[in-house]
Amino acid sequence: MLKMKIIPYSKFIIHHSKFMLCHHCQQDFALTELDQKFLTKLQVPEPTICPDCRRKQRLAFWPFGILQKRKCDFSGEDIISTFPANARFPVYHRDHWFSDQWQAPEQEIDWQRPFLEQLYELQCQTPHFHRLSKNAENSEYADDVWDTKNAYMSRSMADCEDVSYIYRTIGSKNCLDQTYCFDMTQSYECTYCFQGYNLKFSLNSRNCTDSYFLYDCRGCTNCFMCWNLRNKQYHIRNKAYSKEEYEKMINTFKLNSRASLAKFKEEFEQHLREDAYHQIGFNNKIENSSGNYLDSCKNCQNCYFLEKAEDCLNVMRGLEDKDCYDTSGLLRGELCYGICQCTDLHKVNFAYYSVDCSEGYYIDQCFNSKHLFGCVGLKRKEYCILNKQYTNAEYEELVSKLIEHMKKNGEWGKFFPYKFAYNGFNLSLAAFYYTETPESITKLGGFWEEPPTSEVQGQAAKTLPDLAEDISEKFINQVYNCAKTGRPYKFVKHELEFYRKHKLPLPIYYPEERNRERFAHMVPLNPRQLNCTCCKQETTTYYPEDWGYKNILCEKCYLEKVY
Repeated sequence: MLKMKIIPYSKFIIHHSKFMLCHHCQQDFALTELDQKFLTKLQVPEPTICPDCRRKQRLAFWPFGILQKRKCDFSGEDIISTFPANARFPVYHRDHWFSDQWQAPEQEIDWQRPFLEQLYELQCQTPHFHRLSKNAENSEYADDVWDTKNAYMSRSMADCEDVSYIYRTIGSKNCLDQTYCFDMTQSYECTYCFQGYNLKFSLNSRNCTDSYFLYDCRGCTNCFMCWNLRNKQYHIRNKAYSKEEYEKMINTFKLNSRASLAKFKEEFEQHLREDAYHQIGFNNKIENSSGNYLDSCKNCQNCYFLEKAEDCLNVMRGLEDKDCYDTSGLLRGELCYGICQCTDLHKVNFAYYSVDCSEGYYIDQCFNSKHLFGCVGLKRKEYCILNKQYTNAEYEELVSKLIEHMKKNGEWGKFFPYKFAYNGFNLSLAAFYYTETPESITKLGGFWEEPPTSEVQGQAAKTLPDLAEDISEKFINQVYNCAKTGRPYKFVKHELEFYRKHKLPLPIYYPEERNRERFAHMVPLNPRQLNCTCCKQETTTYYPEDWGYKNILCEKCYLEKVY
């Protein structure tokens, strides 16, 4: 299991820390002065588990289930959802869920029982919509999809068109197999790349065109197996060639062969270890902030994948957040605590899959509502507890009483227990970052979900032809078993057309396995101290030691060497 070393959130915050024992991992963690300020501001008690375990618990609520066919429990129609047919709550097609054709159930408060136990029962009764999406055209096999057309077997995207097997992608067209990429076109197998055209097998590169195997390159065209280049063309392994020499060499590389590409992938990883310069982190325009993948952030500590934010602590994946603490996947939040996958929240503590809500506690999939306490599936409501309507005065009195009730039961101020998660731990985003077993997650109160099985017997993927020229329509909708996991998958028509157009061989791994391999480049969240390879000054980086990167440079040395 990945564990965070006890390193202060910032070099500026080293005094007045209180050390506590995490109830989950049994490791000491620091409750810093900044933590205490947030807790006071948000009026919540001290956490009993460390920041890393709290993050793991939130990410367990971020579904990454298998897109599968099932029935809508409202209409009986066929739908595609990450929720299995035996989900513990009803699942409605989102169009039905957002209609006025049903009413959420409600409960009376039972003062003789723990409150979260009652909330769990309400959650099991309340319908949930089948997927996150809006303005998604011809994208049934996609989840968390916004303003997108023709997306297939993809998740977490916006403003995309004709894409397959992508994750966390915005503004891309005609792309396959991309992870965390923005504004890409006609590209394949890229991770953390931006504004690229016809870019393949590349990592952390921007404004590059017609290139293969690039790392940390900017403005490059017709380059192959290169790293740290700026505004270059016709380079191979960082060496310049004439246009004629470059094209002649490229034609000898057999990029239409899976076996040949596999060797190039190994060589690429070796160059990353031995030759490439690595900046200590991927932060841009930050002030008094710590973490990684931060852009335009001020006073944000221990944060990751955060943009245009201010005064945040322990935030992962967010945009335009302010005064937020312990959140994951929060867009435009203010004065929020304990949040996962929400948008436009103000003064909300403990919520997931909720939008445009304020002044709430412990809410699940609620929309355009305020003054909620322990509610599930509400729309345009206020002053509700366990979905039951109260007057303003009744609500305020009951909330004060409930908080005291929850304090006595040891519930108040804690995130939802693991069992509230929509999917099993293994089918959540947390599984990308943390290693758990069915036994270990059960001890934490969570559950494991067996992926759906298929009775269809496929052929071994290793039997697929090695060359792109051997791809024909006979492979469409044929079932193959992943060469690594054995899971069945198939090829669809537009996918084969892409491979044939770009002269790429058929992949032999299940799409999700390919995504996990790409995503591994962005997984590390744990800081460690080392000496800059160049100036030997101590600095903080996030590359794990076992990656074997030899040239990790502080910001000053990186800029001197690369720019």
